[in-house]
Amino acid sequence: MQVSIPRKDVEEIAERYNCSQEDAAKAYLTAQDRAKEAFGEALIDLLGQRQDGGEEEAPVREIKAFTPREIKQHLDKYVIGQEEYKKRICIAASYHFAMIAYLRSHPEDTKVKRFRKKNTMIAGPSGSGKTYCAEVLGDLLEVPTLIIDATDYTEAGYVGKSADDMIRELIDLAPGNTREEQAQFVAKNGGIIFIDEIDKKAKDGTLIGHDISREGFQRSVLKLIERKLIPIDNPYSPASQIQEAMERQQGRQAVKKEKLISTENILFVLGGSFERNAEKLEEIVKKRIERKGSVREDGSLVIRGFDSEKKESEAGKEKEKFKNYFKEAGADDYIRFGLLPELVGRVPIRTFVNLLSKNDLVRIMTDTEDSILAQYKTEFAVFGIDVEVADDAIDYVAEIGENSKTGARALVSVWENILTDFQYELPGSNFKKLKITRELCERPKDMLLKMLEKSPFVDYIEHFRREYGVELVLDDEIQNYIEVVAKDRNMEVSATIKSFLDAASALNYMNQKEPFKITRDMLDDPKYFDKLFIEWHERQMAQPA
Repeated sequence: MQVSIPRKDVEEIAERYNCSQEDAAKAYLTAQDRAKEAFGEALIDLLGQRQDGGEEEAPVREIKAFTPREIKQHLDKYVIGQEEYKKRICIAASYHFAMIAYLRSHPEDTKVKRFRKKNTMIAGPSGSGKTYCAEVLGDLLEVPTLIIDATDYTEAGYVGKSADDMIRELIDLAPGNTREEQAQFVAKNGGIIFIDEIDKKAKDGTLIGHDISREGFQRSVLKLIERKLIPIDNPYSPASQIQEAMERQQGRQAVKKEKLISTENILFVLGGSFERNAEKLEEIVKKRIERKGSVREDGSLVIRGFDSEKKESEAGKEKEKFKNYFKEAGADDYIRFGLLPELVGRVPIRTFVNLLSKNDLVRIMTDTEDSILAQYKTEFAVFGIDVEVADDAIDYVAEIGENSKTGARALVSVWENILTDFQYELPGSNFKKLKITRELCERPKDMLLKMLEKSPFVDYIEHFRREYGVELVLDDEIQNYIEVVAKDRNMEVSATIKSFLDAASALNYMNQKEPFKITRDMLDDPKYFDKLFIEWHERQMAQPA
């Protein structure tokens, strides 16, 4: 399929045959394909096969067809849980690209002229695998897959990136030596665009008038989903504007030769946590269910009565915290949240992800093919250090991650906080093994200093001197006192020292040059260094200029 479509030719065909510009463009593309095939066959009939061993044109890489089950088996290696979401997205992707291939190879089939795309809406907490699943899916299918944040775009014609730019960015990800070849690949084989944070573009009911950043963006996305012709080059880009200005300066009339691509073969996935509004999507669904009841899988209606509230136990209330109302969300709920009815209608598949539990996070660290633990082991192995991670350490990190409520994203932050000092100190040292236990995770700084046979007090004093140029003096009495406090508070000694002396950085601004002795009074008064700085500043202001 060719994508270089002069707009003038499309308009002439539409006028000549009294059809829409979209039908004219499709007919133009089909006729161009058939003409190229006929041209190649005619050359072979007249001259025989080429003798230089070459081909008439570079071969176009075909997209391999996968069944939904094959796609899910691949996703299972990387994404833990979220069975409903994975099943839905596998079905949507498998049938979408299978239909593209079928219609391309069977152009004579008139039963299905325009197949209905399985565009998908995905709702659920952040860090639960929505976008990551799409990344893994794109890698398997080997189709251009663009994942964007909706907040970066606005309605076409306004300052900033427009929705049309998403199509051009998708083209950038396609294989090809020229932009035309890249666009041809997308037009022929399709692609995936995942629009994350779509909930941030929901209409705000308090605003009056047209909201270009929200409702306007939704309408722009709606046009893309409905099959729109988009210029493969940005007509408003500086390069396009300069070219047009040069042609006018040379006395030539600027002739627009736009090359267009149809969004027909692009699968759209819209995702978000749907928590932006004062009334969250889950709250909307919950109120509807309590008011009207919910429908079981067998079709029967469940209506909550007055007695049910009386019988609700504390255990039931606790269970309510973990109930996922996203799976009950219907079209009306999304519309009430602030999405356009037309947009919701063009995204017929609606699914959800669950909040990740501690057990899920443990499995993510141990059972996936690209586990973060495998990455850390490899990073240390590069410097000749063998890392072993105990089960109790994995449980500890999973507990912290679950409490953070940010899903799998929390795991990287937690591990980095634990291992940062080890990553800095151990490479190049005599240590060749590192066993990560729960105790090490709870007290990483103290455990590292113990390994290095270094006092946490000496380490803090050295760090403070390098950072602020001030020598702190902590005698045995002060060190013993801090150790007792650390034990009582169940804190690291290093963390306790920092909590006591963090405000001592004021000494740097007081031009302290001599060693500064820390006393018990300083530790017992959290505002000591603040008061000391204020007194010093007042003395400075009182001095004559």
